[in-house]
Amino acid sequence: MRKILLTVLTVFVLSLTMVAGAAEPQYHTVTAGNTLHSLAKRYGTTVVAFLDFNPGITPDRLEIGQKLLVPVETLWSYHVVQPGDNTRSLAKAYQVPEDTLRSANNLTDNQLAAGDLIRIPIHFYLGDLEPVIHRVEIGDTLYKIAHEYNVTLAQLLEWNEIESMDMIEAGQSLIVG
Repeated sequence: MRKILLTVLTVFVLSLTMVAGAAEPQYHTVTAGNTLHSLAKRYGTTVVAFLDFNPGITPDRLEIGQKLLVPVETLWSYHVVQPGDNTRSLAKAYQVPEDTLRSANNLTDNQLAAGDLIRIPIHFYLGDLEPVIHRVEIGDTLYKIAHEYNVTLAQLLEWNEIESMDMIEAGQSLIVG
């Protein structure tokens, strides 16, 4: 019974994810004279919505050049955390920004507990993303490349089907994200 329920929930979540394909995150770069009130009016939303979508901002201390996430109609899906899930893997699976996934669930790190129910901000569906490619240069190591792209060595090995960490060479193209 639990498998059937989980399968139905998964199909439902995936079908909802496809609906949200057009709503990419939109940002506003603060310019002189911008206030949350003027921005809310400009984008047809509220100051409270701006505060909800931009945790940590101070309404009376906007800085020129600061990027603010423009509120959109929220569309949530839900995911029951499975063993091995983390925010990075779920963000990739649901194709939403990882920082937005964390913010939507008040998470400070990448770890999730199996069995928890988390919200997926599918109103920020990114669509099918092209993989990020790195061309190996002389002196590159997998560790250096992983650090540069903020991924793990294990991910690099898996994405590129590399069996030995010594098996990269200059000119080789690697998937790094």
